[in-house]
Amino acid sequence: MKLRDKILAAAALLAMTACNDFLEPNSKSEFVPKDAVSLNELLLGEAYLRNDLSEFNAFINLLDDDIQASSYQMPNDGFDANRYTAAFTWQPNMFEIMDNANERKTNIYKSYYELILGANAVLDYLPEVNDTPENIARVEAQAYALRGFYYLNLVNLFGMPYNYAPDSLGVPLKLKSAIEESDDYLARKTVGEVYTQILSDLHAAEATYLSLPVADQWKPNYRTSLPMVQLLLSRTYLYMENWEKAAYYAQQVMNNKNFALHDLNSVPLTTTADDRTVRNYLSYGSYSSPETIWPYGGINDMFGWVTEYSTTQNSVSGNIMHSYFEASQELIETFVDYDLRLSRYIVESSKGLTDETMYLAFGKVNITSKAITDKYKVTRDYYITKTATGEFGRSLRLSEAYLNYAEACAMMGSTQEATDAVNTLREYRFDPEDFEEETFDTQEELIEFVRDERRRELCFEGQRWFDLRRWGMPAITHTWHDSESSTSTYRLEECDLMYTIPIPNEALEKNGKLKQNPLPEERKPINTTTNEQ
Repeated sequence: MKLRDKILAAAALLAMTACNDFLEPNSKSEFVPKDAVSLNELLLGEAYLRNDLSEFNAFINLLDDDIQASSYQMPNDGFDANRYTAAFTWQPNMFEIMDNANERKTNIYKSYYELILGANAVLDYLPEVNDTPENIARVEAQAYALRGFYYLNLVNLFGMPYNYAPDSLGVPLKLKSAIEESDDYLARKTVGEVYTQILSDLHAAEATYLSLPVADQWKPNYRTSLPMVQLLLSRTYLYMENWEKAAYYAQQVMNNKNFALHDLNSVPLTTTADDRTVRNYLSYGSYSSPETIWPYGGINDMFGWVTEYSTTQNSVSGNIMHSYFEASQELIETFVDYDLRLSRYIVESSKGLTDETMYLAFGKVNITSKAITDKYKVTRDYYITKTATGEFGRSLRLSEAYLNYAEACAMMGSTQEATDAVNTLREYRFDPEDFEEETFDTQEELIEFVRDERRRELCFEGQRWFDLRRWGMPAITHTWHDSESSTSTYRLEECDLMYTIPIPNEALEKNGKLKQNPLPEERKPINTTTNEQ
Protein backbone atom coordinates (compact mmCIF):
# COMPACT_ATOMS: atom_id res chain seq x y z
CA MET A 1 0.00 0.00 0.00
CA LYS A 2 1.32 3.46 -0.92
CA LEU A 3 2.13 5.87 1.90
CA ARG A 4 -0.70 8.22 0.94
CA ASP A 5 -3.18 5.34 0.87
CA LYS A 6 -2.08 4.26 4.33
CA ILE A 7 -2.53 7.77 5.67
CA LEU A 8 -5.95 8.20 4.13
CA ALA A 9 -7.00 4.76 5.34
CA ALA A 10 -6.04 5.74 8.86
CA ALA A 11 -7.94 9.02 8.56
CA ALA A 12 -10.91 7.24 7.03
CA LEU A 13 -11.10 5.04 10.10
CA LEU A 14 -11.31 8.14 12.26
CA ALA A 15 -13.86 9.77 9.97
CA MET A 16 -16.02 6.65 9.85
CA THR A 17 -16.31 6.65 13.61
CA ALA A 18 -17.08 10.35 13.59
CA CYS A 19 -19.93 9.70 11.15
CA ASN A 20 -21.38 7.13 13.50
CA ASP A 21 -20.95 8.91 16.80
CA PHE A 22 -20.60 12.63 16.00
CA LEU A 23 -17.54 13.70 17.96
CA GLU A 24 -16.67 10.33 19.47
CA PRO A 25 -13.84 9.02 17.25
CA ASN A 26 -11.73 6.07 18.24
CA SER A 27 -8.16 6.57 19.38
CA LYS A 28 -5.52 7.08 16.72
CA SER A 29 -4.71 4.31 14.28
CA GLU A 30 -1.62 2.20 14.78
CA PHE A 31 -0.26 3.71 11.58
CA VAL A 32 1.66 6.87 12.48
CA PRO A 33 2.97 9.30 9.83
CA LYS A 34 6.72 9.73 10.18
CA ASP A 35 7.27 13.10 8.47
CA ALA A 36 5.59 16.34 7.51
CA VAL A 37 5.04 15.19 3.92
CA SER A 38 2.78 12.45 5.24
CA LEU A 39 0.85 14.91 7.37
CA ASN A 40 0.44 17.24 4.40
CA GLU A 41 -1.21 14.37 2.55
CA LEU A 42 -3.44 13.72 5.53
CA LEU A 43 -4.48 17.37 5.60
CA LEU A 44 -5.37 17.38 1.93
CA GLY A 45 -7.35 14.16 2.16
CA GLU A 46 -9.19 14.72 5.41
CA ALA A 47 -9.09 18.37 6.51
CA TYR A 48 -9.42 20.56 3.40
CA LEU A 49 -12.79 21.62 2.01
CA ARG A 50 -11.94 20.29 -1.44
CA ASN A 51 -13.92 21.00 -4.59
CA ASP A 52 -15.20 17.41 -4.75
CA LEU A 53 -16.93 17.54 -1.35
CA SER A 54 -20.59 18.28 -0.62
CA GLU A 55 -22.95 18.82 2.32
CA PHE A 56 -21.32 22.05 3.51
CA ASN A 57 -23.58 24.65 1.96
CA ALA A 58 -26.64 22.91 0.55
CA PHE A 59 -29.68 24.91 1.72
CA ILE A 60 -27.98 27.83 3.52
CA ASN A 61 -28.35 30.23 0.59
CA LEU A 62 -32.13 29.68 0.64
CA LEU A 63 -32.47 31.45 3.99
CA ASP A 64 -31.57 35.07 3.26
CA ASP A 65 -33.08 37.96 1.30
CA ASP A 66 -30.86 37.76 -1.80
CA ILE A 67 -33.06 35.02 -3.21
CA GLN A 68 -36.68 34.66 -4.30
CA ALA A 69 -38.76 31.86 -5.74
CA SER A 70 -39.16 31.85 -9.51
CA SER A 71 -42.53 31.33 -11.21
CA TYR A 72 -44.51 28.13 -10.77
CA GLN A 73 -43.65 25.08 -12.84
CA MET A 74 -44.96 21.55 -12.78
CA PRO A 75 -42.30 19.39 -11.10
CA ASN A 76 -40.64 16.59 -12.98
CA ASP A 77 -41.88 13.09 -12.26
CA GLY A 78 -40.95 12.00 -8.74
CA PHE A 79 -39.60 15.39 -7.69
CA ASP A 80 -40.69 16.75 -4.30
CA ALA A 81 -40.23 20.53 -4.02
CA ASN A 82 -40.49 20.29 -0.22
CA ARG A 83 -36.76 19.71 -0.29
CA TYR A 84 -36.56 23.42 -1.08
CA THR A 85 -39.50 24.89 0.82
CA ALA A 86 -38.32 23.48 4.16
CA ALA A 87 -35.42 25.92 4.36
CA PHE A 88 -36.91 28.64 2.16
CA THR A 89 -39.84 29.01 4.59
CA TRP A 90 -37.67 28.58 7.72
CA GLN A 91 -39.44 25.50 9.05
CA PRO A 92 -38.24 24.37 12.50
CA ASN A 93 -38.34 20.73 11.36
CA MET A 94 -36.54 21.47 8.09
CA PHE A 95 -34.26 18.43 8.33
CA GLU A 96 -37.18 16.05 8.77
CA ILE A 97 -39.03 17.63 5.83
CA MET A 98 -35.96 17.43 3.59
CA ASP A 99 -35.36 13.83 4.59
CA ASN A 100 -38.97 12.92 3.73
CA ALA A 101 -38.45 14.63 0.36
CA ASN A 102 -35.48 12.30 -0.28
CA GLU A 103 -32.88 15.04 0.10
CA ARG A 104 -29.91 13.62 1.98
CA LYS A 105 -27.16 16.21 1.48
CA THR A 106 -28.11 18.40 4.40
CA ASN A 107 -26.12 17.36 7.47
CA ILE A 108 -23.64 20.22 7.47
CA TYR A 109 -23.12 19.70 11.20
CA LYS A 110 -21.58 16.27 10.64
CA SER A 111 -19.64 17.36 7.56
CA TYR A 112 -17.82 20.17 9.32
CA TYR A 113 -16.92 18.01 12.29
CA GLU A 114 -15.43 15.40 9.99
CA LEU A 115 -13.03 18.00 8.62
CA ILE A 116 -12.28 19.21 12.14
CA LEU A 117 -11.42 15.62 13.00
CA GLY A 118 -8.90 15.57 10.15
CA ALA A 119 -7.27 18.77 11.42
CA ASN A 120 -7.22 17.38 14.96
CA ALA A 121 -5.55 14.18 13.81
CA VAL A 122 -2.77 16.15 12.14
CA LEU A 123 -2.20 18.29 15.24
CA ASP A 124 -2.13 15.15 17.40
CA TYR A 125 0.41 13.47 15.13
CA LEU A 126 2.74 16.49 14.93
CA PRO A 127 4.78 15.76 18.10
CA GLU A 128 5.50 12.27 16.79
CA VAL A 129 6.96 13.15 13.38
CA ASN A 130 10.63 13.58 12.65
CA ASP A 131 11.20 16.49 10.30
CA THR A 132 12.66 19.99 10.07
CA PRO A 133 11.05 22.73 12.17
CA GLU A 134 10.02 24.59 9.00
CA ASN A 135 8.28 21.56 7.49
CA ILE A 136 6.44 20.90 10.73
CA ALA A 137 5.46 24.57 11.03
CA ARG A 138 3.93 24.56 7.53
CA VAL A 139 1.65 21.69 8.50
CA GLU A 140 0.80 23.10 11.92
CA ALA A 141 -0.22 26.47 10.49
CA GLN A 142 -2.59 24.84 8.00
CA ALA A 143 -4.28 22.65 10.60
CA TYR A 144 -4.94 25.57 12.96
CA ALA A 145 -6.17 27.80 10.13
CA LEU A 146 -8.63 25.18 8.88
CA ARG A 147 -9.97 24.33 12.32
CA GLY A 148 -10.54 28.00 13.13
CA PHE A 149 -12.37 28.51 9.82
CA TYR A 150 -14.66 25.53 10.36
CA TYR A 151 -15.59 26.50 13.89
CA LEU A 152 -16.36 30.05 12.73
CA ASN A 153 -18.85 28.60 10.25
CA LEU A 154 -20.34 26.12 12.72
CA VAL A 155 -20.96 28.60 15.52
CA ASN A 156 -22.61 31.06 13.11
CA LEU A 157 -24.92 28.36 11.82
CA PHE A 158 -25.96 26.69 15.05
CA GLY A 159 -25.35 29.40 17.68
CA MET A 160 -26.69 32.91 18.17
CA PRO A 161 -24.71 35.91 16.85
CA TYR A 162 -21.80 36.80 19.11
CA ASN A 163 -22.83 40.44 19.37
CA TYR A 164 -26.34 39.40 20.43
CA ALA A 165 -25.82 36.61 22.98
CA PRO A 166 -22.21 35.50 23.60
CA ASP A 167 -23.27 33.48 26.65
CA SER A 168 -25.83 31.40 24.74
CA LEU A 169 -25.13 27.87 23.52
CA GLY A 170 -22.71 27.53 20.61
CA VAL A 171 -21.31 24.18 19.48
CA PRO A 172 -19.18 21.46 21.07
CA LEU A 173 -15.41 22.00 20.99
CA LYS A 174 -13.66 18.83 19.94
CA LEU A 175 -9.91 19.55 19.92
CA LYS A 176 -8.42 16.05 19.98
CA SER A 177 -8.81 13.15 17.58
CA ALA A 178 -8.78 10.58 20.39
CA ILE A 179 -11.53 9.87 22.90
CA GLU A 180 -10.93 12.07 25.90
CA GLU A 181 -11.17 10.93 29.50
CA SER A 182 -13.93 13.41 30.21
CA ASP A 183 -16.88 13.62 27.86
CA ASP A 184 -17.49 17.31 28.59
CA TYR A 185 -16.42 18.08 25.04
CA LEU A 186 -19.63 16.48 23.79
CA ALA A 187 -21.73 19.25 25.34
CA ARG A 188 -22.21 22.60 23.65
CA LYS A 189 -19.89 25.41 24.73
CA THR A 190 -21.08 28.99 24.77
CA VAL A 191 -20.79 31.16 21.69
CA GLY A 192 -18.15 33.20 23.52
CA GLU A 193 -16.10 30.12 24.37
CA VAL A 194 -16.18 28.97 20.76
CA TYR A 195 -15.02 32.40 19.57
CA THR A 196 -12.19 32.28 22.08
CA GLN A 197 -11.09 28.98 20.53
CA ILE A 198 -11.44 30.36 17.00
CA LEU A 199 -9.17 33.27 17.88
CA SER A 200 -6.72 30.92 19.58
CA ASP A 201 -6.50 28.73 16.47
CA LEU A 202 -6.22 31.64 14.04
CA HIS A 203 -3.61 33.45 16.10
CA ALA A 204 -1.63 30.21 16.44
CA ALA A 205 -1.76 29.84 12.65
CA GLU A 206 -0.73 33.48 12.20
CA ALA A 207 2.26 33.18 14.54
CA THR A 208 3.39 29.98 12.87
CA TYR A 209 3.17 31.48 9.39
CA LEU A 210 5.12 34.53 10.55
CA SER A 211 7.90 32.21 11.72
CA LEU A 212 8.32 30.92 8.16
CA PRO A 213 10.20 32.61 5.31
CA VAL A 214 8.11 35.22 3.49
CA ALA A 215 8.05 33.04 0.36
CA ASP A 216 6.22 30.35 2.35
CA GLN A 217 3.56 32.64 3.79
CA TRP A 218 1.43 32.56 0.65
CA LYS A 219 1.56 30.51 -2.53
CA PRO A 220 -1.18 29.99 -5.16
CA ASN A 221 -1.32 26.29 -4.26
CA TYR A 222 -4.84 26.00 -2.80
CA ARG A 223 -3.42 25.73 0.72
CA THR A 224 -4.12 28.06 3.63
CA SER A 225 -1.77 31.02 4.09
CA LEU A 226 -0.95 34.02 6.24
CA PRO A 227 -3.27 36.43 4.34
CA MET A 228 -6.05 33.83 4.47
CA VAL A 229 -5.67 33.69 8.27
CA GLN A 230 -5.49 37.47 8.55
CA LEU A 231 -8.68 37.87 6.53
CA LEU A 232 -10.43 35.36 8.80
CA LEU A 233 -9.17 37.24 11.85
CA SER A 234 -10.62 40.42 10.36
CA ARG A 235 -13.95 38.68 9.77
CA THR A 236 -14.00 37.16 13.26
CA TYR A 237 -13.27 40.47 14.97
CA LEU A 238 -15.88 42.15 12.76
CA TYR A 239 -18.49 39.65 13.98
CA MET A 240 -17.37 40.39 17.55
CA GLU A 241 -17.60 44.16 16.92
CA ASN A 242 -13.97 44.62 17.83
CA TRP A 243 -13.66 47.29 15.17
CA GLU A 244 -10.04 48.23 15.80
CA LYS A 245 -8.70 44.70 15.34
CA ALA A 246 -11.05 44.03 12.43
CA ALA A 247 -9.63 47.07 10.65
CA TYR A 248 -6.04 46.17 11.55
CA TYR A 249 -6.20 42.68 10.06
CA ALA A 250 -8.14 43.84 7.03
CA GLN A 251 -5.40 46.38 6.37
CA GLN A 252 -2.74 43.67 6.55
CA VAL A 253 -4.49 41.90 3.69
CA MET A 254 -5.09 45.12 1.72
CA ASN A 255 -1.36 45.90 1.91
CA ASN A 256 -0.29 42.44 0.74
CA LYS A 257 1.45 42.83 -2.64
CA ASN A 258 0.39 39.36 -3.79
CA PHE A 259 -3.16 40.59 -4.48
CA ALA A 260 -4.90 43.32 -6.44
CA LEU A 261 -8.50 44.31 -7.02
CA HIS A 262 -9.82 42.86 -10.28
CA ASP A 263 -10.86 45.53 -12.78
CA LEU A 264 -14.23 44.37 -14.14
CA ASN A 265 -13.59 46.40 -17.28
CA SER A 266 -11.17 43.61 -18.19
CA VAL A 267 -14.13 41.20 -18.36
CA PRO A 268 -15.88 42.56 -21.47
CA LEU A 269 -19.13 41.74 -23.13
CA THR A 270 -18.68 40.10 -26.53
CA THR A 271 -20.71 40.21 -29.74
CA THR A 272 -20.89 36.96 -31.69
CA ALA A 273 -21.12 36.42 -35.46
CA ASP A 274 -24.92 36.31 -35.19
CA ASP A 275 -24.98 39.67 -33.38
CA ARG A 276 -25.77 38.07 -30.03
CA THR A 277 -24.31 39.76 -26.97
CA VAL A 278 -22.76 37.23 -24.64
CA ARG A 279 -21.58 37.74 -21.10
CA ASN A 280 -18.17 36.96 -19.69
CA TYR A 281 -18.60 36.10 -16.02
CA LEU A 282 -15.72 36.74 -13.68
CA SER A 283 -14.59 33.75 -11.62
CA TYR A 284 -13.08 33.90 -8.16
CA GLY A 285 -13.02 30.11 -7.72
CA SER A 286 -9.42 29.78 -8.90
CA TYR A 287 -6.27 31.88 -9.01
CA SER A 288 -7.28 33.31 -12.38
CA SER A 289 -8.29 36.46 -10.47
CA PRO A 290 -5.67 38.60 -8.69
CA GLU A 291 -8.13 38.94 -5.79
CA THR A 292 -8.26 35.25 -4.90
CA ILE A 293 -6.53 34.41 -1.63
CA TRP A 294 -7.85 30.89 -0.95
CA PRO A 295 -10.43 28.92 -2.99
CA TYR A 296 -12.53 26.26 -1.27
CA GLY A 297 -15.64 24.12 -1.65
CA GLY A 298 -17.42 22.50 -4.58
CA ILE A 299 -19.43 24.41 -7.19
CA ASN A 300 -22.38 22.05 -7.05
CA ASP A 301 -22.45 22.06 -3.26
CA MET A 302 -22.55 25.84 -3.25
CA PHE A 303 -25.07 26.36 -6.04
CA GLY A 304 -26.80 23.06 -6.80
CA TRP A 305 -30.05 24.04 -5.11
CA VAL A 306 -30.45 27.38 -6.86
CA THR A 307 -29.71 26.41 -10.46
CA GLU A 308 -31.57 24.49 -13.14
CA TYR A 309 -32.69 21.17 -11.80
CA SER A 310 -33.15 19.31 -15.08
CA THR A 311 -32.63 19.58 -18.83
CA THR A 312 -35.13 16.85 -19.74
CA GLN A 313 -38.72 17.62 -20.65
CA ASN A 314 -41.47 16.88 -18.16
CA SER A 315 -43.49 13.90 -19.36
CA VAL A 316 -46.78 15.64 -18.52
CA SER A 317 -46.23 19.35 -19.17
CA GLY A 318 -43.52 19.05 -21.82
CA ASN A 319 -41.57 21.80 -20.06
CA ILE A 320 -37.99 21.81 -18.92
CA MET A 321 -37.61 22.55 -15.24
CA HIS A 322 -35.92 25.91 -14.76
CA SER A 323 -34.43 26.96 -11.46
CA TYR A 324 -36.86 27.15 -8.56
CA PHE A 325 -35.00 30.26 -7.38
CA GLU A 326 -33.55 33.46 -8.75
CA ALA A 327 -31.82 36.56 -7.45
CA SER A 328 -34.29 38.64 -5.47
CA GLN A 329 -35.65 41.80 -7.01
CA GLU A 330 -34.56 43.59 -3.84
CA LEU A 331 -30.94 42.58 -4.46
CA ILE A 332 -31.04 43.49 -8.15
CA GLU A 333 -32.44 46.93 -7.33
CA THR A 334 -29.44 47.73 -5.11
CA PHE A 335 -27.30 47.88 -8.27
CA VAL A 336 -27.36 50.86 -10.60
CA ASP A 337 -27.72 49.79 -14.23
CA TYR A 338 -24.12 50.62 -15.11
CA ASP A 339 -22.58 48.71 -12.19
CA LEU A 340 -20.46 46.10 -13.96
CA ARG A 341 -21.06 43.60 -11.18
CA LEU A 342 -24.64 43.16 -12.28
CA SER A 343 -23.51 41.72 -15.61
CA ARG A 344 -20.24 40.07 -14.47
CA TYR A 345 -21.22 38.57 -11.12
CA ILE A 346 -24.76 37.24 -11.49
CA VAL A 347 -25.40 34.57 -14.11
CA GLU A 348 -28.31 34.99 -16.49
CA SER A 349 -30.01 32.01 -18.09
CA SER A 350 -33.07 30.94 -20.02
CA LYS A 351 -36.23 30.09 -18.16
CA GLY A 352 -37.07 26.61 -19.37
CA LEU A 353 -37.87 26.47 -23.09
CA THR A 354 -38.95 30.10 -23.25
CA ASP A 355 -37.00 33.13 -24.41
CA GLU A 356 -37.51 34.71 -21.00
CA THR A 357 -34.30 35.26 -19.06
CA MET A 358 -33.73 35.29 -15.33
CA TYR A 359 -30.99 36.36 -12.96
CA LEU A 360 -29.86 33.16 -11.30
CA ALA A 361 -28.98 33.15 -7.62
CA PHE A 362 -25.34 32.35 -8.20
CA GLY A 363 -22.25 33.60 -9.96
CA LYS A 364 -18.51 34.29 -9.75
CA VAL A 365 -17.56 30.76 -10.69
CA ASN A 366 -16.17 29.16 -13.82
CA ILE A 367 -18.86 26.94 -15.34
CA THR A 368 -17.38 26.05 -18.71
CA SER A 369 -17.20 22.32 -18.03
CA LYS A 370 -19.80 20.56 -20.22
CA ALA A 371 -21.36 18.63 -17.36
CA ILE A 372 -22.13 21.83 -15.49
CA THR A 373 -23.17 24.00 -18.43
CA ASP A 374 -25.51 21.28 -19.70
CA LYS A 375 -27.17 21.17 -16.30
CA TYR A 376 -27.38 24.94 -15.88
CA LYS A 377 -28.23 25.57 -19.57
CA VAL A 378 -25.97 28.60 -19.60
CA THR A 379 -24.08 27.77 -22.79
CA ARG A 380 -27.23 28.13 -24.87
CA ASP A 381 -27.28 31.89 -24.46
CA TYR A 382 -24.16 32.95 -22.62
CA TYR A 383 -20.44 32.47 -22.73
CA ILE A 384 -18.56 31.93 -19.47
CA THR A 385 -14.96 32.77 -18.65
CA LYS A 386 -12.12 30.70 -20.03
CA THR A 387 -11.51 27.32 -18.46
CA ALA A 388 -9.37 27.38 -15.33
CA THR A 389 -7.91 24.42 -13.51
CA GLY A 390 -8.87 23.58 -9.96
CA GLU A 391 -12.16 25.47 -9.97
CA PHE A 392 -13.84 25.86 -6.60
CA GLY A 393 -17.23 27.22 -5.58
CA ARG A 394 -16.05 29.86 -3.12
CA SER A 395 -12.96 31.79 -2.13
CA LEU A 396 -11.63 34.20 0.43
CA ARG A 397 -10.65 37.26 -1.55
CA LEU A 398 -9.24 40.77 -1.34
CA SER A 399 -12.47 42.72 -1.73
CA GLU A 400 -13.76 41.41 1.60
CA ALA A 401 -10.77 43.00 3.30
CA TYR A 402 -11.76 46.40 1.84
CA LEU A 403 -15.32 45.91 3.03
CA ASN A 404 -14.30 44.73 6.50
CA TYR A 405 -12.01 47.73 6.79
CA ALA A 406 -14.68 50.15 5.57
CA GLU A 407 -17.30 48.82 7.97
CA ALA A 408 -14.94 48.80 10.96
CA CYS A 409 -13.76 52.35 10.23
CA ALA A 410 -17.32 53.55 9.69
CA MET A 411 -18.38 52.11 13.05
CA MET A 412 -15.41 53.77 14.78
CA GLY A 413 -16.27 57.13 13.22
CA SER A 414 -13.23 57.14 10.91
CA THR A 415 -15.42 58.30 8.06
CA GLN A 416 -12.69 59.39 5.64
CA GLU A 417 -10.84 56.06 5.87
CA ALA A 418 -14.09 54.16 5.35
CA THR A 419 -15.10 56.35 2.41
CA ASP A 420 -11.70 55.96 0.77
CA ALA A 421 -11.86 52.16 1.05
CA VAL A 422 -15.34 52.03 -0.48
CA ASN A 423 -14.39 54.31 -3.35
CA THR A 424 -11.19 52.38 -4.06
CA LEU A 425 -13.17 49.17 -4.38
CA ARG A 426 -15.94 50.72 -6.49
CA GLU A 427 -13.46 52.29 -8.91
CA TYR A 428 -12.77 48.76 -10.17
CA ARG A 429 -16.47 47.97 -10.56
CA PHE A 430 -17.47 50.70 -13.05
CA ASP A 431 -16.45 51.99 -16.42
CA PRO A 432 -14.19 55.01 -15.83
CA GLU A 433 -16.74 57.22 -17.58
CA ASP A 434 -19.46 56.12 -15.16
CA PHE A 435 -17.53 56.11 -11.90
CA GLU A 436 -18.17 58.85 -9.37
CA GLU A 437 -16.77 58.93 -5.87
CA GLU A 438 -19.31 58.57 -3.09
CA THR A 439 -19.65 61.18 -0.35
CA PHE A 440 -21.65 60.93 2.87
CA ASP A 441 -23.23 63.57 5.06
CA THR A 442 -23.57 61.46 8.20
CA GLN A 443 -21.99 58.43 9.82
CA GLU A 444 -25.34 56.62 9.64
CA GLU A 445 -25.55 57.21 5.87
CA LEU A 446 -22.03 55.86 5.45
CA ILE A 447 -22.74 52.72 7.51
CA GLU A 448 -25.88 52.00 5.50
CA PHE A 449 -24.01 52.41 2.22
CA VAL A 450 -21.15 50.17 3.35
CA ARG A 451 -23.65 47.45 4.26
CA ASP A 452 -25.34 47.74 0.87
CA GLU A 453 -21.97 47.67 -0.84
CA ARG A 454 -21.08 44.50 1.05
CA ARG A 455 -24.33 42.97 -0.16
CA ARG A 456 -23.58 43.84 -3.78
CA GLU A 457 -19.96 42.80 -3.77
CA LEU A 458 -20.32 39.55 -1.82
CA CYS A 459 -23.69 38.37 -3.12
CA PHE A 460 -24.06 34.58 -3.20
CA GLU A 461 -20.72 33.98 -1.49
CA GLY A 462 -22.29 32.61 1.69
CA GLN A 463 -21.91 35.76 3.79
CA ARG A 464 -25.31 37.48 3.57
CA TRP A 465 -27.01 35.24 6.16
CA PHE A 466 -24.20 35.79 8.67
CA ASP A 467 -24.28 39.55 8.03
CA LEU A 468 -28.04 39.77 8.56
CA ARG A 469 -27.65 37.94 11.86
CA ARG A 470 -25.10 40.38 13.26
CA TRP A 471 -26.94 43.43 11.87
CA GLY A 472 -29.96 42.88 14.08
CA MET A 473 -31.68 39.88 12.44
CA PRO A 474 -34.24 41.90 10.43
CA ALA A 475 -37.58 40.52 9.26
CA ILE A 476 -37.57 38.76 5.85
CA THR A 477 -40.47 37.60 3.69
CA HIS A 478 -40.36 34.81 1.11
CA THR A 479 -43.14 34.03 -1.34
CA TRP A 480 -43.57 30.53 -2.75
CA HIS A 481 -45.60 29.71 -5.88
CA ASP A 482 -47.92 26.87 -4.87
CA SER A 483 -49.51 26.62 -8.31
CA GLU A 484 -49.97 28.64 -11.48
CA SER A 485 -52.63 30.70 -9.71
CA SER A 486 -51.69 30.80 -6.04
CA THR A 487 -48.82 31.92 -3.82
CA SER A 488 -48.05 31.70 -0.12
CA THR A 489 -45.97 34.27 1.74
CA TYR A 490 -43.91 33.37 4.81
CA ARG A 491 -42.22 35.73 7.23
CA LEU A 492 -39.09 35.40 9.32
CA GLU A 493 -39.70 37.86 12.13
CA GLU A 494 -37.12 40.25 13.53
CA CYS A 495 -34.81 38.33 15.90
CA ASP A 496 -36.70 35.16 14.97
CA LEU A 497 -35.62 31.92 16.66
CA MET A 498 -34.91 30.48 13.21
CA TYR A 499 -32.06 32.93 12.71
CA THR A 500 -30.26 30.09 14.48
CA ILE A 501 -30.93 26.90 12.57
CA PRO A 502 -31.80 23.65 14.40
CA ILE A 503 -29.22 20.98 15.06
CA PRO A 504 -30.02 17.95 12.85
CA ASN A 505 -31.97 15.21 14.63
CA GLU A 506 -29.36 12.68 13.56
CA ALA A 507 -26.72 14.54 15.57
CA LEU A 508 -28.98 14.75 18.61
CA GLU A 509 -29.59 11.01 18.45
CA LYS A 510 -25.88 10.23 18.27
CA ASN A 511 -24.84 12.59 21.06
CA GLY A 512 -27.04 12.58 24.13
CA LYS A 513 -25.27 15.62 25.59
CA LEU A 514 -26.35 17.90 22.75
CA LYS A 515 -29.17 20.33 23.47
CA GLN A 516 -31.43 21.51 20.66
CA ASN A 517 -31.83 25.20 19.93
CA PRO A 518 -35.13 26.81 20.99
CA LEU A 519 -37.51 26.32 18.11
CA PRO A 520 -40.72 28.09 17.09
CA GLU A 521 -43.95 26.39 16.10
CA GLU A 522 -44.50 25.23 12.53
CA ARG A 523 -44.26 28.29 10.31
CA LYS A 524 -47.47 28.92 8.40
CA PRO A 525 -48.02 31.43 5.60
CA ILE A 526 -48.97 34.93 6.67
CA ASN A 527 -50.78 35.41 3.39
CA THR A 528 -52.09 33.21 0.58
CA THR A 529 -53.12 34.77 -2.70
CA THR A 530 -55.18 33.18 -5.47
CA ASN A 531 -55.26 34.80 -8.89
CA GLU A 532 -58.20 34.19 -11.19
CA GLN A 533 -57.19 32.68 -14.51
